[in-house]
Amino acid sequence: MKKFLLLVLVSFASLSSNAQRNQSTGTTETWEPRYTGQFDFYVQDAWGAGLMFRREFTPNFGLNLIGGSFMSGWGEYETPDNVGIVNVRLMGLRLNAPLGKRFGVYADATPGYTYMYVDTFFRTTTLWGQVKGDAHCFGLDLSVGFLIDKHLSLGYNCSLYVNGNGNSGIHWGRFSIIF
Repeated sequence: MKKFLLLVLVSFASLSSNAQRNQSTGTTETWEPRYTGQFDFYVQDAWGAGLMFRREFTPNFGLNLIGGSFMSGWGEYETPDNVGIVNVRLMGLRLNAPLGKRFGVYADATPGYTYMYVDTFFRTTTLWGQVKGDAHCFGLDLSVGFLIDKHLSLGYNCSLYVNGNGNSGIHWGRFSIIF
């Protein structure tokens, strides 16, 4: 009996997800899974640029497959030669929710590896927190925002870093071009 109930539950879940996949856009057209790319520009009192490749299974769900980004500062001593953060991200989740015909919201979470470096002279005056030399960290990007168009998004990104010296996070504004 337990096996039968489990089979019914799995069948119901697959039928429901298939119905959502075909009806989520409000039309009878089918959705074909596809690969998309995303170029990101990060800004705050520093700057950053990144690239992400995604597999979208439905209009509302996708997997961030692989991505990378680089962050540095605007200041006189915060040049890429003196300070930088290199992120490599793998296998994250992306959720979209439409709010209108061309407007919606999104949320994504993507874990990975982060390498931070700070020049010896610059270590005592950095705005990046208490970085003691180069740091290898577990990194996690958490983002929420608005899908302005099917090719543009504007949002907030929090980059969290965890290593043996402690935890830190940096908050960014994020502008993305989706292709």
